[in-house]
Formats: sequence, structure tokens, C-alpha cells
Amino acid sequence: MAVVKEDVRRAAGNLQVCAGQQAGGEAAIHAMREIFTQEDCEAVLLVDARNAFNSINRKTMLHNIKIKCPSLATYADNTYSEPSNLYVNRSGSNKARVLESREGTTQGDPVAMAMYALGMSVLQDVIAFEKTKVKQVAYADDLSGAGKLQDLSHCWGLIQANGPTIGYTPNAAKSFLIVKPEHYDGAVSIFSGSGVVVTKEGQRHLGAVIGTEEYKKEYVGEKVSEWVHEVDVLSAMAKTEPHAAYAAYTHGLQHRWNFVMRTIPDISPLFRPLEESLKNTFIPALLRSPVLRNDARALLELPPRLGGMGITSPEKVAEVENLNSINLTRSLTDMIIAQDAQGEIDQSAIAEQKKRFSRDRQQGQKTSLEHLSTILPPDTVRKIHIAQETGASNWLTSLPIRAKGFNLNKQEFVDAVALRYGWPVEGLPNTCVCGSPNNVDHTMTCKKGGFVCIRHDEVSDLTASMLREVCHDVSTEPTLLPLDGELLRYRTANTAPEARVDICARGFWTRGQRTFLDIRIFDPMAASHRELSLEAVHHRNELEKIRAYGDRILQVDHGTFTPLVFTTSGGMAPKARSFYSRLADLMSVKKHQPRSSVAAWMRCRLSFSLLRSALLCLRGTRYSTPSNTDICDLDCEATLVESGIRVDRLGIE
Repeated sequence: MAVVKEDVRRAAGNLQVCAGQQAGGEAAIHAMREIFTQEDCEAVLLVDARNAFNSINRKTMLHNIKIKCPSLATYADNTYSEPSNLYVNRSGSNKARVLESREGTTQGDPVAMAMYALGMSVLQDVIAFEKTKVKQVAYADDLSGAGKLQDLSHCWGLIQANGPTIGYTPNAAKSFLIVKPEHYDGAVSIFSGSGVVVTKEGQRHLGAVIGTEEYKKEYVGEKVSEWVHEVDVLSAMAKTEPHAAYAAYTHGLQHRWNFVMRTIPDISPLFRPLEESLKNTFIPALLRSPVLRNDARALLELPPRLGGMGITSPEKVAEVENLNSINLTRSLTDMIIAQDAQGEIDQSAIAEQKKRFSRDRQQGQKTSLEHLSTILPPDTVRKIHIAQETGASNWLTSLPIRAKGFNLNKQEFVDAVALRYGWPVEGLPNTCVCGSPNNVDHTMTCKKGGFVCIRHDEVSDLTASMLREVCHDVSTEPTLLPLDGELLRYRTANTAPEARVDICARGFWTRGQRTFLDIRIFDPMAASHRELSLEAVHHRNELEKIRAYGDRILQVDHGTFTPLVFTTSGGMAPKARSFYSRLADLMSVKKHQPRSSVAAWMRCRLSFSLLRSALLCLRGTRYSTPSNTDICDLDCEATLVESGIRVDRLGIE
């Protein structure tokens, strides 16, 4: 379909907007609404067809495709020139009845929409503006026209007379005539006996609405009530599975109202109940917290890359989304209003508009962040900067797939969000096992219990396993060659005879040359780092590693050295970003997969490794429970005999 997309779009024209036009449905809605508000327009006719896709005349459709879009004709002819068999199994019988499908498109066909659009063009030519004085546009089988009542009545007659010939049978009971109040009586008289439903209030149109202000409020109010109920259901889920509930909201539910916001103007106040439900029900259930203050709510509206959670406020963004939709579809909307079916639309201008909207949205988000930075506590502001680092939010934006190890339980998710923003963590003892006063910052660096080493080893083992996919001679904790009188540049260089680094791999940066890697994970909220910028802290930690190992490896081992420096939240220093970028390139070539997919998977794995290690430091037990059983000299066989334990019931093999 990508090959013939532009040909199909040009062949279908601007009055059939289901065949590749940018935001065609939105343009059709905006155009009909604008036409309806014009003084010379008396009504809008919305036509519905019976079983449209299964009934369209194949011969007519194939004929139109051959003439209007030859590049699609070969596929269409090969697929639909002969009847396809449908098998119906009779109940109680092993024999299937074969039915020949001679009309309509096949369900699941990726080009069915394009073929239907071209097949409908015959009917649209019959009711063209030059012949009926009705301004019409179609989205597949949803046909709409606007104009004077007499012209619309004539148009309806042409549709009834010519539609069935091509397989388009209008369904009068589901077709609506939306009339301005002053023309209602005339409309009832003119369309008497047609079966078309005449209304002066309004009616739904392609997911939006045309009609009075009262009908618009009623329609949007019903949709908002439905969405509030769905948010309440998701809030109940969030109490037991907050990670899954968050993913369901950000990847799915919040997009339910995007189309309504983009296609119906002046509805921002109507979204207030939905915003109240999000603020007072969903977010507290998700984070196990009381209702957030306005500044915290504004923080969560920001995208994860800016330190937020992407839980947008529909009340705030509704008007902006509607204006963006109107501006984006302006060219196509004007073509529909002018009934210019073959006018060319500048696709590059539309692409540039999209980029401008994206820049404006990002600038607005940055402005909001700058304002929040002036009113939030300094520690929270630093936490936000930490969360903006590359790799720090991958755990938040990934789907919670348990089979891949990307899921968090309810306690882990709440703790992870609290660590992200520096919010209070419940259940921590006042004093650490090591004897120091206990708080979140202390748990990230306390060496008691060995969790700091476990965190380091998690990243080391994961990096080594990735390197083994693309490099030979990969080893962990390799010992450097001993010094035999060599002079090193820095006084802080590691000169120990048994000096080791974390990983060594051959052929990573340069073919045949060994690359040595050493990992450091630091807490940017520690007292020694708190007063410095993140860039300065990253540089200092990288420099310490380079001075300790870089010159020795270069001069003695004749290899290269790369320090891999991370924050406890998953942020990477510049050299670590360069290393994993190169590793993603190599893995992409080796596995024949898109580089972007490999890089995203890699960042996600690293993010979860560091997050789980941070949660272990936060909640893990730092001392061993006293045991009254000494198993050093335990005789298992004697114990079995004395205790009368039956071996065959253990179920252990």
C-alpha cells in the first residue's frame, strides 16, 4: 500500500477522505461545520448505507480502479476478478457449504478502504456540486452533504436511484437531516415520506457532532461521563496493579478523547469532571498518596523526558488540540468547502506544520517546567533534572511485560515514583543497621548488606552479556598486566599488581584491540554531589576513572579504556552514552534489526536493572536473621531416618 499511496490519494480526490489524506476525517468534520454555519446553508444531510463494504459492486469498482488508479489495478484484478469461496459449516454435519463471494471487499484486506473509495467515486460524480448545488464529502460509506433543502432532496433522490447500482444502498432510517431551526417545518414537508430522520437539535458526525450548542454539550457530556467511569475502573485496578494501570492510561485510555478534543470546538470546560476524576481518584490510587497539590499535578502533566509522567490534563489541552487540528487541515478543508475534488495539497507544508506544532508544544512544556522550577523545593527540582537524563525514564515508558522482566509490583512502582521525585517513602526505619540515621539518600549508598555491590554487578553482568553478542574474548574482572617500572602520568593511577577492571572485550572500538570497561554508579543526591551540576558530577566521576586506569591500560596493556558512569536512577554520562550507542550499532548489524529498536531495548534493560537495584537498596534486609539451626555438620540421611521423612513424598528430583 505504501507504494501506491500517493496514486490512490490523487485518484480518490479531496472529496473522499478515507484514501490517504492527512487527517481526512478531521477535515471533513471541520468543513461540514463551517458550511453549516454559512447563511445560504439550510441543512446538512448525513447518509448511511446498508452493509456497505460487503455490497459494493465489484465490476464497477474494478473498472473505476483501472481508469483512475492503474498502479492499483493489477492487485485489485488479481484479488477480486474471480469470486472467492466462503465456507459455512452446518451444525451437526462434517460437510461445509461453499458460498461464492461475488460482491464487496474481503475483510482484513489492507487496501479495502482504498478500493472502496475509488468504487464510490461514481456515485460522488453523480451528485457533484455542479449537478446538485450540494457541497458533499465522504469518509468511505459515510456520505454527507450541505446546502438548501430542495437541493438536498434532489441529491437524496439521486443517491436512491444510482446508489444501488454500484452496491451503495442508502438506509433512510439511519440517515439524518440536520436543519437550522428556522427551516425545520419546510424540511419536514420536503422530506416527508423519504424515511430520513429530520432534526433541528443535532446529530453525531464521524465521531464529532453537528447541531446546536445544547446538543454539543449533551453529546460531550455523555462521552465525558463514559470516560470518567473508565477512569474509575482503572483507578480500582491501580490499587493492585499500578504499573499496568499507568501503562493502560498513557498508552491507551487518554487517547480516547483526543479525537473529540480535536474536532469539537469550545469544549474545554466540559472536561472538568474528567480532570477532577484524574486528580482526585486515579492519581491518588496510582501513587498511594493523598490528592496532589496543583504544582505536583502540573509536574505529572509533563512528558517523561522532561521529568513528568505524561498524565495530561484534558481540560488544559482541549482548545490547543482543536486549533492545531483546524490549522493542520486548513488546506483540505478549504478544498472541500470549494468542492475542488482534484486540487493539489502541499504535503510538505503539512509536514512543516506538524513540526511547528511539535515545537510549540515542546516550548510550552519547557515554559511550564521553568515556572515549576521557581516554586518547587530545590531537592525536587534536582530530582526532575536527574529524571530528564537519557535512560532515566525508560522503566516508566515501557509496557509492563512480565515475560520480559519489565513489570513492577504495587510496592515497587510506588517506591520507584517516590524515588523519581524525592517524595516521602513509607516504612523506612529511622536508624540503619550500620548505625547511621536512615533516609532514602543513605539507603542508596550504604554498603551494609552488599547491595551496592549487587547493583554494580547487575550492570556489569548485563553489559558483558550484550558484548558477547558482538565481540570475541569477553571476560569479566580481568587482571591488568603488572607494572615493571613504567611511569604513569597521574598520581591517582591504580598501580596495584592485581589491579582489575570490570569488563574486557576484543574488537569493540578497533578491530583486534582490547577494550577495558569499568563501571561506577553514584547517587547524585549525595552530599558530595548535591551542590554540583549533573554535567559536572558526571565529568568528575569519568575523570576519576580515567586517571585511575586510562594511562595504565594505554601504555601497558595497549588497549583502550572507557568508563561507564551511571546515576542510581539510570542516567548515563557522555562516554557511557557513546559506548552503548556503538554497542547498539553493532547489535543491530549482527541481529539484522532496526537500530532504534535495539537501542530502546538496551536502554530499557539497563533502566530496569538499575531501578531494581535501587529498590533493593531501599527495601532490602541489611542483616541476617539469627538462626538456631547449625547445618555445618548436618547429616541429612540420619535426619531423614530419625524424623521419619518419606523421600517419595518430597517431590524433588
